[in-house]
Amino acid sequence: MTLLVLKDLRAGYGASDIVHGVNLELVPGKMIALVGPNGAGKSTLLKSIAGVANVTGGVLELDGKNLIPLQPSGRAQAGAVFMPQERNVFRTLSVSENLAVSAWGCRDIAARRDEVLTLLPTIRDYLRKRAGGLSGGQRQMVGLGMALMSRPRVLLVDEPTAGLSPLLVGEMLDTLRQLAASANLGILIVEQNARAALQRADRALVLVDGRVVRQGDAAALADEPDFGALFFGEAA
Repeated sequence: MTLLVLKDLRAGYGASDIVHGVNLELVPGKMIALVGPNGAGKSTLLKSIAGVANVTGGVLELDGKNLIPLQPSGRAQAGAVFMPQERNVFRTLSVSENLAVSAWGCRDIAARRDEVLTLLPTIRDYLRKRAGGLSGGQRQMVGLGMALMSRPRVLLVDEPTAGLSPLLVGEMLDTLRQLAASANLGILIVEQNARAALQRADRALVLVDGRVVRQGDAAALADEPDFGALFFGEAA
């Protein structure tokens, strides 16, 4: 069953389109990586699904429902939950409080929190700590837990490993890969560590200037001899 459908999606800010005619289908249990050079429109595409950037044309549906007329809160309630790169926790609140304020419309917050802690057990170790006092990797894990508190159908994750050590990069991406399967989520991720993301994702879309220039099996794309040179400026 297809969760998220984009057909000829165009989006941007104000009168200018940054995303031009993107087509994409995401199913439960799978992770798609959006990769490409800086300024390619990857984050804008995520934000257009979440309602932060303006959709100017095309189709955007989740579970067959048109998301375009909905505000960001309505899209989150429909199941499309956005985890931003920065400012994704309330630093003055404890981790437990951060999780609680993210449980929109939930009647049993404690039960929902236990569900999230089952999926992300490391968070238990610092539930009572203030989020602002955590390490970067711990804050990212809390941000992920907050996103899960609303039981998303599709998780939109923007640069989750920014600023993390190479070891933590792998741990975060492995966690997302496992979440897709264990929580039956569809995950759409923008990741600066493109090769690491491609090693975990099922499929990938390469964006250049807001257009999909290549797509397919993530591992196969990563193995193409000209991939790094064409899209990330790496030496051949």
